[in-house]
Amino acid sequence: MSAVPVIKLHSGASFPQVGLGTWKAEKGKVGAAVKYAVTECGYRHLDCASNYLNEDEIGDALAELFESGAVKREDLWITGKLNNPYHHKEHVMPHLKKTLLDLRLDHLDLWLMHWPVAFKYLQEVTQAANPGAAKVDHSVSIRETWEAMEACVEAGLVKHIGLSNVPAIIVHDIMTYAKIKPAVIQNEMHPYCQQPALCEYARRLGIAMTAYSPLGTGSNHSWTGGDVLLQDPVLAAIAAKHGKTPAQVCIRWAVQRGTVVIPKSTHDHRIRQNIESVGFELDEEDMQKIAALDRNFHYLRPNDWYGIPLFCP
Repeated sequence: MSAVPVIKLHSGASFPQVGLGTWKAEKGKVGAAVKYAVTECGYRHLDCASNYLNEDEIGDALAELFESGAVKREDLWITGKLNNPYHHKEHVMPHLKKTLLDLRLDHLDLWLMHWPVAFKYLQEVTQAANPGAAKVDHSVSIRETWEAMEACVEAGLVKHIGLSNVPAIIVHDIMTYAKIKPAVIQNEMHPYCQQPALCEYARRLGIAMTAYSPLGTGSNHSWTGGDVLLQDPVLAAIAAKHGKTPAQVCIRWAVQRGTVVIPKSTHDHRIRQNIESVGFELDEEDMQKIAALDRNFHYLRPNDWYGIPLFCP
């Protein structure tokens, strides 16, 4: 199996370009998926979030991996995310400590502000299908949250901090006051939602880009409309040309354009196929055809959930 390429962050750290996503990875399956990905397929990058409600099982899997000697903590890159109800400065570090407790770690490699939207404080992490604009807390600024995240770096609880689900204007605002600049931006990106201007802006700032939902979001298709990405005929033709799957084409495209990519699966054969995407190369014609598929189409719609149109065309 080909080695997974890395991106060098502005700190000099090596950030593996293909990781295992865990959003919608069901409890009862996610632990086994993590162990298989690490031991059988060579994954060294795991993308987690407290909002996924599965970090305790991932923590158990990590503990087994470390105790067995299958991998060392320093060999893994583990990302977590600050959940929306914990944006007030007094809640930020305790929430990170809860994440570390669940994951059974003493630090994260990367911690992202999951959404640039604060919710009203909750004692326990909860998740609803449609949180609604009524839960948005307008009393806390992004600056307050970011500075509290910087304090977590200074406390040694996380090595890098970053952002998720943000437009360029929020990145610009944070850069005006950040003592620790964002290391990574993680946004929805796939051939239907390529965000080339944001990628170029981040590149100029020395910020890495991570693509979530790189294969589209099948479970969201029924209510967002639009075409199913992996059924696109252009992707199918490119996949057939290389003897690969459309999913592998999407992952390889993300790697070649210089982004990190975190496809999720709990199925062994797909976990393996996803990381094997680093083992072939798309030619210039392929890349141009995929570039032409961009339609600024988001499967995830914060305007529907929060009443906040973060990604207006």
